[in-house]
Amino acid sequence: MKTFWDVLIDCNNFRMFRTNLSAKESLALSEQLKSRDWIGEKWKIIRAQLAREKSERAKPVADFIAIDLDLDAMSEWAKACLEDLVSGEIEFLPVETPIGRYYCMHVRYVDCLDIERAEVLRYKSSGRVMEVTKYAFRWEQLEGIHIFRLPELGTSRLFVSDEFKRKVEENGLTGLLFYPVPLVEE
Repeated sequence: MKTFWDVLIDCNNFRMFRTNLSAKESLALSEQLKSRDWIGEKWKIIRAQLAREKSERAKPVADFIAIDLDLDAMSEWAKACLEDLVSGEIEFLPVETPIGRYYCMHVRYVDCLDIERAEVLRYKSSGRVMEVTKYAFRWEQLEGIHIFRLPELGTSRLFVSDEFKRKVEENGLTGLLFYPVPLVEE
């Protein structure tokens, strides 16, 4: 059994990017990133600026950065460090910034949650999964996988392997917070 990590972008300690996208454009972009199909051919390069709020200006810029709080992006350097490991699992979508090119991360969905064994909270109205408190995976679905999202959770969660975490640490990449994924007893 492999170890996987629940990953968040560290917006408290590192800068964020902001775009000038309208609410409609932002929603359309978010919907594109929920797609299970690669979207590179339809991708229109986003332009982003470093957030200018006073609270943001004192923070350093990271290799992994949030764009408008709901998009995850990585620097050119992070892409170079991780691309071989995550090839086929992530689509790198260009974002132009005043500090160089970043890449919005369109991460592959893997249908590997054993919903019958996992401990989940559901929305009363629809019965859909709201949150997973303890995970149960179908491990065979995760063979050779280093970064993924779960269809049940959409873009709200990002999971990575020990190997991914190790590469991030070995290369001194900044901006990610790693939390162990709580598992049900096997």
